[in-house]
Amino acid sequence: MFVKFERHSDRVKSVSFHPHRPWVLSALHSGVIELIDYRMKKRIATYEDHKGAVRSVQFHPQLNLFCSGGDDYTVRVWNFKQCQFVLKGHLDYVRCVTFHPINPWVLSGSDDQTARVWNYQSRQTIAILTGHTHYIMSCHFHPTQDFIVTCSLDQTARLWNYGVLKQRYAQKKNQEYVLSGAEVQVIAIMDGHKDQLNWCAFHKSEPFIITSSDDKNIKLWKYNENKAWEFDSFTGHTNNVCCAEFHSKGDVIISDSEDHTIRIWDFTTRKQIALYENQHYDRYWIVTCHPNNYYFACGSDTMLQVFTLHKDRIPVLLVNERYLCMAEQKILKVIELNSGQQQIIRDISTLIIPTPTILEDNIESIEYNTYDTQKTQLMVRCIRSLKEPNKLKRHLLIAFQPQKGDSGVKQFHSKSACFIGKNKIARINQESKIELYNYETDAISLIDDKQASKIFTAPGGKLLIYRENINENKMQNLSENSYLELFDPLAKQGLHQIEYSKAKYVQYHDSYLIVQGKLSLTILTKQLQKLIEIQEQINIKSFIWVNNFIIYTTKSQIKYLLLNGDTGVLKSTENILYLVKGEEQQQNKLKLIAVDNTAQYITQVLDIQEPLFKIAILNKDLNAIHKFVENNQNEAVLSYLYQKRLASVALKLVKDKWAKFSLSLDSGNLEQAYKAAIEIKDTNLFEQLRSEALRQGNNLLVDVCDQQLNQFDRLAFLYLCTGNIEKQEKLQNIQPNYIYQSQIQKQKSIKQNLPKLGQIIDHLNGNNQKLDKNQQETIEWIKSLGGSQTLIPPIPIMKYKNESWPLYQMNEQDIINLEVTEESIAPQDIFTIQKQVIEETQIEEQINNDGQWGLEDEPEEEFFEPKVIQEKDKNIDQNALRGVFLEQKGEVAIKYFAAGDYETGIKLLKQQINLNNQQQLLKLLTGVTSFQVVTQIPYLNTSTLPVKLNRLNEIKTLIKQGYKYTTDAKFGEVSNCFQQVLQKLLLTDFESNQVEEIKKYINISRNYMIAMRCDSLKKESNALEMACKMATIELQPSHRILTLRQALSISYKQKNFITCQQIAKKLIELLKNDTTQKPEVLQNAQKYEKASQQQNTNAIQIDFNENWLNEQPIYSVDTLKNLQNYKSCPYDGSSYENDYSSLCLICGLCIVGKAPGLKSLQQP
Repeated sequence: MFVKFERHSDRVKSVSFHPHRPWVLSALHSGVIELIDYRMKKRIATYEDHKGAVRSVQFHPQLNLFCSGGDDYTVRVWNFKQCQFVLKGHLDYVRCVTFHPINPWVLSGSDDQTARVWNYQSRQTIAILTGHTHYIMSCHFHPTQDFIVTCSLDQTARLWNYGVLKQRYAQKKNQEYVLSGAEVQVIAIMDGHKDQLNWCAFHKSEPFIITSSDDKNIKLWKYNENKAWEFDSFTGHTNNVCCAEFHSKGDVIISDSEDHTIRIWDFTTRKQIALYENQHYDRYWIVTCHPNNYYFACGSDTMLQVFTLHKDRIPVLLVNERYLCMAEQKILKVIELNSGQQQIIRDISTLIIPTPTILEDNIESIEYNTYDTQKTQLMVRCIRSLKEPNKLKRHLLIAFQPQKGDSGVKQFHSKSACFIGKNKIARINQESKIELYNYETDAISLIDDKQASKIFTAPGGKLLIYRENINENKMQNLSENSYLELFDPLAKQGLHQIEYSKAKYVQYHDSYLIVQGKLSLTILTKQLQKLIEIQEQINIKSFIWVNNFIIYTTKSQIKYLLLNGDTGVLKSTENILYLVKGEEQQQNKLKLIAVDNTAQYITQVLDIQEPLFKIAILNKDLNAIHKFVENNQNEAVLSYLYQKRLASVALKLVKDKWAKFSLSLDSGNLEQAYKAAIEIKDTNLFEQLRSEALRQGNNLLVDVCDQQLNQFDRLAFLYLCTGNIEKQEKLQNIQPNYIYQSQIQKQKSIKQNLPKLGQIIDHLNGNNQKLDKNQQETIEWIKSLGGSQTLIPPIPIMKYKNESWPLYQMNEQDIINLEVTEESIAPQDIFTIQKQVIEETQIEEQINNDGQWGLEDEPEEEFFEPKVIQEKDKNIDQNALRGVFLEQKGEVAIKYFAAGDYETGIKLLKQQINLNNQQQLLKLLTGVTSFQVVTQIPYLNTSTLPVKLNRLNEIKTLIKQGYKYTTDAKFGEVSNCFQQVLQKLLLTDFESNQVEEIKKYINISRNYMIAMRCDSLKKESNALEMACKMATIELQPSHRILTLRQALSISYKQKNFITCQQIAKKLIELLKNDTTQKPEVLQNAQKYEKASQQQNTNAIQIDFNENWLNEQPIYSVDTLKNLQNYKSCPYDGSSYENDYSSLCLICGLCIVGKAPGLKSLQQP
């Protein structure tokens, strides 16, 4: 038996299981009733209406009711919220209560020496049972017959017949009637005990009654309609036996006692088969058994405990997608899934000598030998013997078609075992070492001497070993010591490993390994690289792989897991389910085949719209997204779309104006946000919209928002920056601002508004005016300061066309076009996407074809005749031009380029990466500007022109183009494309959190250019050697496969068969993990491998090593030789011989040699 739940509390006097839900009622001596979910290990509710101890409680077998009795002399009937009514009539403590299985009756026993039958619908007492001469301790209705049993401290138990009461109730129902005293009649008095009785109970189906007593004995009584007699006794307890119950499922008797023990007795043999002793030395008072499964509960002085006779997990195994093998205790059976027919294979209790008890050697797991195709063979593992807990687990090999004279069964003992060949088993011996067992020859050999806890079958005859090392001398976490290891039994060495704690079950599916822990589910690659891991709050019970996602069960729910880590709930369950198979049906339905914890075969149909919708989002399947959104418009869908940065989709579902504004702003749909703001008419919204428009560079919308807010100063500055003279003049008519006015406008304005000041200005300009005394004093004061000077208004620095500035690029996922057209995006398979993620993160696909940067129509330059201004203002205006960059530039060259200081930027690059070809960089810098230059300001020369900095999306587009050229075998264009990537990355501004992404793009570009270098040297040197070296370079999976196929073909043609074998092996390995390739490619590679094995020679000696296929060596870009000592390009990291001192052949910018490297790529 196994402990499933423990809860500390006051003394537990009574316990009751709900017949269907995982609930238990606990009546406490403190006067409280607790409703507890023992599966979730949480208290649901408490009930405190009783005054004094609660001594008995019971759920109704069918209705949502329960009853209780206590020291306040009352019987109470409750729903799950509150007490419905109180039944009064007893004159002393109520010791026991129970419902009738069918009629609306409650039976109660009391210290007033009577038992009463109540009709809880009419609130009447309909029978009183008298005859006992002491407290009645226990009473029960028979489950199916018209019997009642009671027991008392008068050392007797009584069997009663209530047939008359039943007949009378059927006639009068809820009508009032007078008790006659003949409603219930005594059949027999059972007086075999020598001390007072504490408990009595009926067997569910057999004519037996069990009683327990303070004489330390349990007695079994047999009865019929006329009498009862003692049948047998159970002895073993050393103190008062408080309770004894028949278990309805386990064919056992369970008793507890004040001797601190729970004992389990075999009902058939009448022998004790298990004992559990309370570690806290509490006295046990009550035991109750679940009516529908193997659970039972016990209450003691300080706690409630829930046990199970057998493990919850039912061993299941799916064979050939058609047959379900499962075990219930010692019975092994098979179910044909199409027809549902069941057939018992073996009862293993007949194979074990001596015959085990009910609780011993039950089947724990089943494994099928996939290596033997000639016969069906299963291996079952049994739980450890209760008598010998340290003994190894029993394993049975069962063959379905044994040869003549062969029983078809073999036995051995080990901690864990699995098939690794047709007649070979790997198993863990007593010393926790792994040995190879040939069960046909009985030969045993040691293959690994490290400590192992569990072993699992892995593809290709390999082992997956879970090693759990607990160092008792050092305080270390278990997770730091435990790990999974992929092991090759033939080579006797480990291949890969990963830290992992508490691995329970594993399953391989194509290129994935799924590992189930107690509370976790982890998806790994076959090389044990972790992809996804989720943690649950309650135990995970089982999982299956369905349609490229995982369905798994917990104690109370069926859930799903997608390959991006998203999880969700599909359904709640009453019983624990162990999944076997999922069959996809029409209309987003899934037929789920499972077995519950009572070994019942179950099929359910689940709605899987939710996971399919999330997969559609991952695959960018717009048709599926729209279809789901149209049929499911609720807040949960909105929330998920917003969480996944698909606010533009969520926007289509929203009707609330405020929500529309928020989603529009978040998705970058400024036009829609403006419409919502106009409808709402809230100034705060226009402020938010203006900030976002300014962030995106939408100066037209900034203009509109400032007009709505009447922010004339901001408008004036905006028109100055954009060079919008027309609007600037219109604004002066609304609110004059002398700073932005022209000289003539200022004079007119001053003369109109300040005539005396106008006369002073005219006088200073040479036009004599009649001045008063104050005006003359003002002129003298001005002359004392050095005279007057003409105030020149600021001139627009540059002028842009009537469109927004492309300053900020929104996330492409946010602005995805969701209008479904005939040319909508073709759905991709999420399985394929995840494979690409395993190998290399793909460059984003959503790049607009119509020029995302708005650079198709280049603005024409406008030249204006410069006006002379004083030289002393140069530095001030120049700093203002460069703005905030001057405060943040540091040692990062791109900041200087952005501010227009090319000279300093080039100087920094020379110091950091040995930049030598600065002309190429300057060409890129000056060749991409899209601004119109206003040359009115003399110091604004070409050295300070603002530049358009390359954005990462532009780089991604180039890389994507390079991939396409590679696929099309345009190798010259590939080199040009990736060299542009490297050069433009130096002119790309990026955030600190994008450093790793930049480094990845540099590595991709370097590898592709080295590969193209290999191709270009084929004519100058050995073509086979260059092809083989090209095949060792890490490229995208599809391109790597192409290089391997090319090397395979050339090596076979030139009769280098050993090299051909090596390349074919690597190619086959990649093809097995790549579902995008045609099956013919794999078949062709296998043919090459087989043909080469027959020859096994090399005709040409080449500089090539098989290990290079798995670990790319360091090649000289110049000669393609493998280098041990080398020097590198300080920018892209490409390698060269130590005597090489020219320009880098990869980036085309830097001199090879030592340098500190780019400051922008050095994270603090």
